[in-house]
Amino acid sequence: MLDTVAVPEQFEPIFQKAQDYVKKYFSEKKEDASKGKIEIFGQRYILVRAASMSVDYFDTIKDMFKDFGDEKASEIARSLLFDVAHAIGKMDARNFHQKMGLQDPIEKLSAGPIHFSHTGWAFVDIFAESRPTPDENYYLIYDHPFSFEADSWEKSGKKSSFCVCAMNAGYSSGWCEESFGIPLVASEIMCRAKGDSACRFIMAHPSRIRHYLQEYLQSHPDISDNATLYRIGGFFQERKLAEQRQAQLLEQLERSNRELSDFAYVVSHDLKAPLRGIATLADWISTDYADKLDGQGKKQISLLTSRVARINELINGILQYSRIGRVKEGKVVVNLNELVSEAIDILAPPANITITIENELPVIECEKARIMQVFGNLIGNAVKYMDKPQGLVKVGCVEDNGSWKFSVADNGPGIEEKYFEKIFQIFQTLSPRDEIESTGIGLSLVKKIVKMYDGKVWVESQPGKGSIFFFTLPKQERGVKNEELQANIVG
Repeated sequence: MLDTVAVPEQFEPIFQKAQDYVKKYFSEKKEDASKGKIEIFGQRYILVRAASMSVDYFDTIKDMFKDFGDEKASEIARSLLFDVAHAIGKMDARNFHQKMGLQDPIEKLSAGPIHFSHTGWAFVDIFAESRPTPDENYYLIYDHPFSFEADSWEKSGKKSSFCVCAMNAGYSSGWCEESFGIPLVASEIMCRAKGDSACRFIMAHPSRIRHYLQEYLQSHPDISDNATLYRIGGFFQERKLAEQRQAQLLEQLERSNRELSDFAYVVSHDLKAPLRGIATLADWISTDYADKLDGQGKKQISLLTSRVARINELINGILQYSRIGRVKEGKVVVNLNELVSEAIDILAPPANITITIENELPVIECEKARIMQVFGNLIGNAVKYMDKPQGLVKVGCVEDNGSWKFSVADNGPGIEEKYFEKIFQIFQTLSPRDEIESTGIGLSLVKKIVKMYDGKVWVESQPGKGSIFFFTLPKQERGVKNEELQANIVG
């Protein structure tokens, strides 16, 4: 009498023979906890807590892939479980086929559900309308009463919005695929974990599964149409699709950045011509009508001229910003001690501000103009915003976890912590532009350049106590020594 599986009447003799064999197989069980072993018929088995491979597992995967959203994370979890169980089912089937000396596909299939029952996965109830044939017309419809996956969800008190019996579907389709020698996939059309009366599956050839699924659901309108179709390689296909989508998004982002950069360059470049015209016209008016303009008129012309100069600086800043990453310069070996000294000379700080290089700076390979912009903007800002009678600016560098960590410190007004992020955004300034001429582009340039070199930039500051701007540049794999590169150094 069959008590480990339910099958159509015509298959009962074949399954009875399999049941007798599998029962004998599992009767030869040995446990030795002192060695951590469980053996059945000479084969080593393991016990796994059911919830660990079902409801708890889904919670873990959702947390790991939370950036994808719950729905996609659940799909990844189901696909991975299915793939693992499908492979286990194929290998278990192969093992039993050899032990039992089976050749007929139905006989090969027969041991599967009974082994399934003895190992605690589920009881299997195969429906009479099934047509398990070794071709593309293969069709199997069956229930898994007492599925360990659905049971785990029910006992946890949780209700799922999707079918959860991924391992049941994977193992059964893997066993049948090995038995019939054809690719097979499984779809779970009902699941107790989401409130259905049973855990029901349709198994078929990949070319026919959707047809059978649609046909069954149309004839059973009481069943919801959110069936879960499992397929071998599903997890890896999901991962590949995710990687492809990520690559597409990165390509779109890079294209958008290029287009935006090109647009900024073209617009800024085209604005310079009419701006020069305005400056020339203002100069003509102030010269040709000097005797006709009163004090207020001359003040307005001066204000116009200063505004033109400010816009010109803003356009130059935009052009510089748009060139970063778009226009590549050749890398050269640069002695940063000489580069920083050059940047200080160009800035020509007032006599009341002292700028010092605190320790020897490294020699690096870089785009000289870009690194000059970094130091020039950081030191220039310290000079521009200095509010002390005797200003101090210190430039330093230390080694830090495989990177050079540079610092530009000052004893200026300091910055409130709430502005630490804002100051690195383009066009952002903390002082009114009529008080201090600034385009608000300098620090955004610094951030973009440093990021291009895979470094990072940040500030530490307190109001009234000055600021320290830090940035890092990764050290080259091959150390650069001054004495080895003197002949090639570009200051």
